[in-house]
Amino acid sequence: MTEIIPDAKWRVALLVFNGAWASTVYGSLELFHSANLRQPKDQQFHCDLLSEDTQPVQLYGGHSIHGDAVIGEQSYDLIILAHYWGDFEKVKQQHPEIPPWLAKQYAQGARIAGINSGIFWAAEAGILNGGRATTYWRHLREFQQRYPDIQWQANQASVEHQGIYSSNGQNASMDLSLHLLEKFCGSSLVAGLARDISSDSRRIYDLNLINIAGFRQHRDLGIHRAQDWLDEHYTESIELQSLAKKIGMSKRTFIRRFQKATGELPSRYLQRLRVEAAKHRLGNTEDSIKTIGMGVGYRDISSFSKVFKSLADVTPREFRTRLRPASIRNTSKDD
Repeated sequence: MTEIIPDAKWRVALLVFNGAWASTVYGSLELFHSANLRQPKDQQFHCDLLSEDTQPVQLYGGHSIHGDAVIGEQSYDLIILAHYWGDFEKVKQQHPEIPPWLAKQYAQGARIAGINSGIFWAAEAGILNGGRATTYWRHLREFQQRYPDIQWQANQASVEHQGIYSSNGQNASMDLSLHLLEKFCGSSLVAGLARDISSDSRRIYDLNLINIAGFRQHRDLGIHRAQDWLDEHYTESIELQSLAKKIGMSKRTFIRRFQKATGELPSRYLQRLRVEAAKHRLGNTEDSIKTIGMGVGYRDISSFSKVFKSLADVTPREFRTRLRPASIRNTSKDD
C-alpha cells in the first residue's frame, strides 16, 4: 500500500492491470516517494496504485497485488500507464472501463504518461488521435496498424503531445518519471534524484531526450530543418538572417513560423539547446563553469549564468552541486 499524504498538492495514479510490468509500476512509485522526501509538506505527491475494480491484479511474472483505490470520480493530476507485454485485445477486454475513464480524466486536465507499450491505453481512449507518440520497438508495427491516426515516432526516446507523454527503451520508466517530476517540481529536484539513482546521468540531460524533443511536435518541415541545423551548430555564433536564408525564408517569416510551430522564439530555443548541453557537461566533466559556458556558445560567464538560471531555476554552480557526488565535485575547477 502506498503512503497516504492527506494534504498532498498533487495526486498521481499508477494504473495497474493484468499483465502490467511490476518494474515500471514500482520504479515510478519509488521515484515519486523519493521526491516527497526532498520536498516541503505543501509540495508533496499522493500516489495511488489504481485498479479497475477490487479484484487482485496479476502483474507480469505472476505476482498479484491489490490496488489502493479503484477508478471512479476521483480526479488526478497525473496518470502513469505501466508497460505491458501480452495480447492487447485480451487485456482491453479484461479492463473495458479503463479507456473511457482515462478519456474523462484527460478532459478534466490530467496529464497522461505511457511507459513503453502502456501508451496503448491512451490510444484506445482516443485522446491521441491526430497526435504523436512513441512506444517500445517490438510493438511499433502492431500499434501502427491498430492506431493509424497516430504518428508513431520510432526514432524518438520520448514524445510529448498536448499533455500526453510517451517513452520507450530499457530505462523508460526512470527517464519519463524524472521528466514528469521536473515538470511539477523543477530541474533542481531532478538533478539530485538523478545523481542518487543513476550511474549514467548523461542520459537524463541528453539533447535527444524530452526536454528538447517536446519542441518537435509539429509538422512544419522547414522549421524541422532549422532545428536540425541548430542542433548541430548551437555552439556557434548564429545570425537569424543567415539561418532563415538557409531554409528559404525571410527573417520575419522564419521567426513567425518558428514560434507558431514550437511555441518558442528561435533565440529561446537556441538557449535551451545550449543549457541542455551545459547540464550534460556540468554533470559529467570537471571543466570550469566558464569553460562550459564558452563551450556551448557564450562569450562570458555572466550571460551564460543568467540564461541558465532563467531556464533551470538554479545557477550552473548550484546545478552541479546538487547533481554530482561530493568526491567529484571537490575536484572540479569551478570559477
